[in-house]
Amino acid sequence: MNAGAKLAAYGAAVTIVFGGAAAVGAAVGPIDVRGGDHATMDGSSAQGSDSDLPRGLAIAAEGYRFVLGTDRVAADAPSTLAFSIVDDRGGAVTEFDELHERRLHLIVLSRDLIGFHHLHPVMDESGKWTVALPALAPGSHRVFADFVPTGGNNLTLGADLDVAGTVDATTVPEPTDVFVVDGYTVTMQGTPRVGETALRFSVARAGQPIVTEPYLGAAGHLVAIRSGDLAYLHVHPHDDSGTDIRFDAELPSVGTYRLFLDFVHEGTVRTAAFTVAVVNGGATNAPTTTHAGGH
Repeated sequence: MNAGAKLAAYGAAVTIVFGGAAAVGAAVGPIDVRGGDHATMDGSSAQGSDSDLPRGLAIAAEGYRFVLGTDRVAADAPSTLAFSIVDDRGGAVTEFDELHERRLHLIVLSRDLIGFHHLHPVMDESGKWTVALPALAPGSHRVFADFVPTGGNNLTLGADLDVAGTVDATTVPEPTDVFVVDGYTVTMQGTPRVGETALRFSVARAGQPIVTEPYLGAAGHLVAIRSGDLAYLHVHPHDDSGTDIRFDAELPSVGTYRLFLDFVHEGTVRTAAFTVAVVNGGATNAPTTTHAGGH
């Protein structure tokens, strides 16, 4: 294929990717119900206004692009993933502001909304990031890069990563407000609803409440993903030091969400996962189902 044909094919592929993402986003509603930028913990602006797509659906925004070194890895074995954030000239970006004590957060999530990994890659002087991936189950995964380029806005860009192998049929776990991981019982309180929602989590072991250790500048770290289009919502923690871990979330629409809470106790990061079905005026949770799991 000559160079002109390659460029034409690439342009068509980009049109398909962005057109499909926009169609999905339009079907489920915009992520930002207030129509403006959100402020992050450090006061910087969130996803910029020049993109109408929800956070995490676009591979590029505001002159920055998320470029994976590969779009496919082997199943059921650890691997290394390389990637870059490039500017509109194709050059690798090397200057980032810290966001929750890191220059970049990488979230790897299976499209069945079950396999979740919050990773912290390292960058070399050339702007190339690398991260050790845990063994991933076969199927399609979404990779989110959450970062603040120096002088820019907080962006969350997303790209697809395929894991070869036979994919087992799965369904999103039923709504629940209790999750058990490694002997820790995590309980969610609050009524998730469209718009601003206050969420509170508590952690207990052997029936005794525990105080979590600081993690990424807070008592815990929460990521919310909307089912269907996998729109990404990075909620904001309170400055807590007791047994409650509190967040303010902005849920943009009715639908099913998965909430992933990272917390640290005795030096180990663990993840509790919750399914929430948001309807008009509030949330509906099926009879509480307790799931055992791990990070």
